[in-house]
Amino acid sequence: MNGLSGKTCIIFGDSIMFGSGNDGFGIGEYLEKDYHLSIKKYCIGGARTGYFEGKSWIVQQVRDAINNGEQADYIVFDGFTNDCCKTDGVNYDVPLGEISEGFEGFDIFAVQKENTTFSNCFENILDAFKKHFPDAKVLFVRPHNMGRRGEEIQKVYGERAVAICEKWGVAVADVYKDSDLNTFLADHRDTYTADTYNWGRGDSTHPNARGYEEKYMPVIKMALEEL
Repeated sequence: MNGLSGKTCIIFGDSIMFGSGNDGFGIGEYLEKDYHLSIKKYCIGGARTGYFEGKSWIVQQVRDAINNGEQADYIVFDGFTNDCCKTDGVNYDVPLGEISEGFEGFDIFAVQKENTTFSNCFENILDAFKKHFPDAKVLFVRPHNMGRRGEEIQKVYGERAVAICEKWGVAVADVYKDSDLNTFLADHRDTYTADTYNWGRGDSTHPNARGYEEKYMPVIKMALEEL
């Protein structure tokens, strides 16, 4: 892939973007190594797209990048895996919400913490990319079929993210559909995810080096090269 060396790529999102299961060597670091992109890393483990007290908020990650005067040629991000977690055992941490009908009325600096939804925050993030990083090529990464999330609910949130990306004209690297990584399967879990909790097995969530190199990066690179 020509012309990427020295270009700037901002990384937003959660632990999968950060590389929590691979000693902090995440998607950004692989792009830096393979394409010589200059990486600005705002992703934080545990991040939600919608607000959840005590956890990183991807809305705030984007605000911080804007306030810091960052410029980007590329943006690669994820978000929803933790939104559809049930920390209290009953409710999803961030409600799904609805897709808006149009493109007006979004302002990432006006989003309040109270009563956020995944869909509204996701749209505000995409709107912010277009307003504040108008020349950046944007890629959303949908994560793998994850054994530590409900099988159906991760489809619902994942398909909603893809639908919003389609609405806003944002490309998707769909690891869920375009990779066979399925950590409901014990051999996939233990081969491709890290034992981050000392359980004596993979944790189903956080890719290890093989998970990134064999399952994530081929899908991401193909999507990136088509931007």
